[in-house]
Amino acid sequence: MSMPITTDAPAAAPAPTSDRRTRALLACGVGPLLFIVVILIEGAFRPGYSALHHWGSELSLSEYGWQQIINFLVAGVMTLAFAVGLRRALAPRGGPGAAAIPLLTGLLGVCLIVQGVFVCDPYVGYPAGSQGTADASFHGWVHGINMFPTFVAYSGVILAAAYCAFRRRDGLPWALFSLIAGIVVPVALYIGITRFNMDTQTGTYHGLWQRISLGTGGLWFALLAARLLRRHDSHPRSTAATG
Repeated sequence: MSMPITTDAPAAAPAPTSDRRTRALLACGVGPLLFIVVILIEGAFRPGYSALHHWGSELSLSEYGWQQIINFLVAGVMTLAFAVGLRRALAPRGGPGAAAIPLLTGLLGVCLIVQGVFVCDPYVGYPAGSQGTADASFHGWVHGINMFPTFVAYSGVILAAAYCAFRRRDGLPWALFSLIAGIVVPVALYIGITRFNMDTQTGTYHGLWQRISLGTGGLWFALLAARLLRRHDSHPRSTAATG
């Protein structure tokens, strides 16, 4: 008796747990973009606050300051998770970017958490009626100093990705965008710093320039996450490096 012949294709195997975890971790790359979006929304509705002329960190002050503190902490945790996802996604290809990019991203995540834990001191004008801070508190000092490694990591990871992209010829538009973003992030912040006088604790448009810096970096991270997720879906076992 002959056996019936079936032409049914075998059922697709479910995605390995490790692949699903990597995908979830990579999705956390939207964290820096959500961070600046929250700052923009908070700054638009906070009484007495000017998004153009106040630092984003000043949103950590006043009775609503807990919202920005949570924003710092959530963004930091998401960025740390993204760093783990980057390591898992980039490791198969190897090269300098496989180590430097996740490491700098992890440093950025830690710095964001530190900014949330150590709240800045009040400057002149915010919260309403503030005359500034004569002597910096310990948490205000830590917050101020921590800004430098934060933006070193922020621009460093973008420039590292740009270098790898040019080296591996991994898409000229992406390489150029990464290079431009890696320059805009620190330059815009520097312009903002020059617009603020620490002696009088006042300034003009430093908030705008900081938002340009954070917005550029946040957009870059979100696009990097989308880029890696797309590649991970195409090659779940060996996601190519961002370059």
